[in-house]
Amino acid sequence: MAAFTERMGCLFLAWLALCLALAQAVDRSNFKTCDQSAFCKRQRAVQPGQSPYRALLDTLQLTDSRLSLQLINDINKVHLLLELYGLQGNMTRIKINELKPLKPRYEVPDVLISDPPTRPLSMVSRDENGAVLALGPPGQRVIVSARPFRLDVMEGPQLLLSVNSRGLLVFEHLRERKDTLSHKISSTVGSMWDKMKSIFSR
Repeated sequence: MAAFTERMGCLFLAWLALCLALAQAVDRSNFKTCDQSAFCKRQRAVQPGQSPYRALLDTLQLTDSRLSLQLINDINKVHLLLELYGLQGNMTRIKINELKPLKPRYEVPDVLISDPPTRPLSMVSRDENGAVLALGPPGQRVIVSARPFRLDVMEGPQLLLSVNSRGLLVFEHLRERKDTLSHKISSTVGSMWDKMKSIFSR
């Protein structure tokens, strides 16, 4: 028995040494660091409590099972569309997308066989600072704060879900690529124009 455990211990140490050697053999230059990725740098630069998003309460539309509301990023002025659905079974679905995207975002098809059954939403109160909606069952409500944007789903006094509670919401909107042919042509024509203008202005 002692020989078996000694043999197993040796095999384990050999396996561990092999795993460590393989981990050290990875060429780390094949992978980007956060400093080399613009997306990563933008995400890490976000500071808590510095949310640029504001809810435009005058765009709030409420149907029996859907709330839609526009958000605006006060820095880059991109408008977003927030949609909230009250679903049966104590579920709430929240979607955020650009109001006018350059192209439709990909949504995975056939994730749901059919749309989930909804439950009614109703307005409880509304003012210039926010809105409170009832979510079907008694005591469940959604609180939307306008500036900075925040959305809380409550059941009685208990907070179930909070969106942007720490002010860390970041939505990467679609942008035109800067390395497209049209961008290269326009930047080349612009630089040629600047050179011609500087020659003739002497």
